[in-house]
Amino acid sequence: MFEKLASWLFASDGLTPHGFCLLWSPWLIRTYAASDLAIGIAYFTIPIFLLVFARRRRDLAFPPVFLLFAAFILLCGATHILDVITLWQPAYGIQAMIKALTALASLTTAIALWWLMPAALALPSPAQWEATNAALRESESHHRARFEYSPVPLYTLDNGDVITGVSDSWLSLLGYRRDEVVGRPVSDFLVPGDRRALDAERTELLTRGALHDVERRFIARDGAIIEGQVSARLERRGDRAWVLSALTDVTARRRAEAALRASEERLHQAQKMEAVGQLTGGIAHDFNNMLQGIGGGLELMERRISQGRTEDLTRHIAGARQAVERAARLTHRMLAFARRQALQPRPVEPDSLIRGMEELIRRTLGPEIRLELQLHDGTWSALCDPNQLESALLNLAINARDAMPDGGTLTITTVDREVSEDDAREDGMPEVGGWVQITVADTGTGMPPDVLERAFEPFFTTKPIGEGTGLGLSQIYGFVQQSGGFVRLESSVGVGTTMHLFLPRHERIEEQASPGSASSPANPADGAVAGATILVVEDEDGVRNLAVEALRDLGCRIIQAADGPSGMRIVQSGIRLNLLITDVGLPGINGRQLAEAARAIRPGLPVLLITGYAGRALDNAALPAGMEVIRKPFPLEELAARVRARLQTDAPDGPAEAE
Repeated sequence: MFEKLASWLFASDGLTPHGFCLLWSPWLIRTYAASDLAIGIAYFTIPIFLLVFARRRRDLAFPPVFLLFAAFILLCGATHILDVITLWQPAYGIQAMIKALTALASLTTAIALWWLMPAALALPSPAQWEATNAALRESESHHRARFEYSPVPLYTLDNGDVITGVSDSWLSLLGYRRDEVVGRPVSDFLVPGDRRALDAERTELLTRGALHDVERRFIARDGAIIEGQVSARLERRGDRAWVLSALTDVTARRRAEAALRASEERLHQAQKMEAVGQLTGGIAHDFNNMLQGIGGGLELMERRISQGRTEDLTRHIAGARQAVERAARLTHRMLAFARRQALQPRPVEPDSLIRGMEELIRRTLGPEIRLELQLHDGTWSALCDPNQLESALLNLAINARDAMPDGGTLTITTVDREVSEDDAREDGMPEVGGWVQITVADTGTGMPPDVLERAFEPFFTTKPIGEGTGLGLSQIYGFVQQSGGFVRLESSVGVGTTMHLFLPRHERIEEQASPGSASSPANPADGAVAGATILVVEDEDGVRNLAVEALRDLGCRIIQAADGPSGMRIVQSGIRLNLLITDVGLPGINGRQLAEAARAIRPGLPVLLITGYAGRALDNAALPAGMEVIRKPFPLEELAARVRARLQTDAPDGPAEAE
């Protein structure tokens, strides 16, 4: 077969006219055909190389030029193959077409090569590549050195939170060796409670590209907990991404902060104990004086009675009663400061109240001090206890008088104040809303800063011993705070003092005397009270016995109970009751709970609540109709008047007495 092919290829009788050109010489024909065939095959292999090179070195490939060059080479190879074929077959038309295409590809390729010349010349030479690589290796070495020897603990993570590198300072901080760390997840070195946050932090890092001061706790090699703040940045180079993190050790700072908080807490506790000691000492001092007056008066009365000298007992009784009244005022001030005073708030028109006190305040101030009232007849009423407000204003007037020994001016101002958000941001201002503002300003000596800071402390006073208890401003502060209001105090030495009272706004309503209140003018005859059945619930035997005796003098029938549960059993019985008198601070069931339960069982039952310290039992200060409060200590005449008023105003309870 090969012999026939060779015979056909190299037989001279079948040659085209090329044979004339080749002189019909067999060796020349063979050389011509073999050379063109080898050149054509070689040309066909060059585009394969170009394609492989272009795919593997996309950074160096110039696709259009490579395609043109490949087409040019293929066409050149085709012309040589056709030269061999035309030795035997006269395919000159095809050969001419191929040569024309080759010429076109050659020309286009030549132009493209000249256009490519600047970019090709810009390619670095091998020497330049070597220099660049050397510089890169040196830069990476410096970077690695800066990373490893950085004084800030650094570590790098891959996309899976696996540690890929750590600095020496990181290893020194946690106590590990490099081979113990690299290749392990960072979660292996975190406190278990901090590991759960890694997924969320990774998501945030991928979204924002950075994290700042994330709190993390690391476990050192010796088991110690290192509290740190981690800042991280996402780094990218081509398709590769990693995380560079910096760790700041804040363990010492956290411990210092904890120690500072503990120190502050101890200081605060010491200050509280100092205040308690000051409070206790002040109370003891004042109460000892009062007890001395009461005890001494009783002792003298007992001595005079045994001597038969009864003509001057009234004087000793009056002294003892004055001591009791002073003790009552002191306890009321203490309860007001502690915001445990049993208040009876109702809508109060401040302008009317101040006008009603004007003459009393002028007499208190004396002729040397001028009183100016700047009342704006506002449209709002204040919601507070009017008696406590009168006491607060009178206390402020007394303080102002003492601060102006050489005379001056006391100005009382009222205004409806709408506090905006901008106002509320101002230091010392109440929250946003409507307030009735009462301002009392004097032109007295004023307070230095150290006195101003302690102005509301109980028993703190700058007055000489015996001239003040130090509870005046603390009582005002407690009363306003308990009423839901706010106090703002301003003072400068030599300029004067200004006190702002912000009381909760209430819509103006017509003042109506509360039926059966202590101020009611009604004084029914004892005949209207005689025969009424009253339940008295009081756990203090002495107080209960005094109340029972006073009520029996009115002709009332008295049922007694020493605690809340006993009183509840009587209420739940069928005994007819006209009035319930109960102490608030009862064991088991407090008086407020007993009163509400009694009125649920017996609607309309009048209730008189007795309180010395109400605690939280009267936090809801708005008492329903038919229920009012009397504060200890109280004169027995006041108790009798309250009982008369209650029995006259409110109908007796419905259920008849059980037989």
